[in-house]
Amino acid sequence: MISTLVLGLSAAAAVIASSPGDPDFYNTVAEIYSGPDCAEDYFVWADPIFGRGGSCQPLDRHDNTPDILSYKATSIYTDCVVTLYTDAECNSAPYTVDIDECVQAGIPFVSAFVQCPFSPNL
Repeated sequence: MISTLVLGLSAAAAVIASSPGDPDFYNTVAEIYSGPDCAEDYFVWADPIFGRGGSCQPLDRHDNTPDILSYKATSIYTDCVVTLYTDAECNSAPYTVDIDECVQAGIPFVSAFVQCPFSPNL
């Protein structure tokens, strides 16, 4: 009985797990803040950026996020480059994101562009 349960859970985990290049793969995970300096008092939640990258993506995908005034990546997949923007089209000044570094622009971040080795060619 226990071995059947373990086997079932292992199979379920294999289906849930995603790999680089999958649309639901988290290429970046970051802490987002509603105030400056990535201060703990302004912490909103940890938020993933997922997919293959290679396109401008909104940071507030469900219209339920307060303004993102500072941003700190806790993980970025190997060889991916993350850039934040203050406009929806990724045409504003770029802000490069590095792991464990607080990034802020003085106005809210709206979009991100992630380029990874498995991203579609531009």
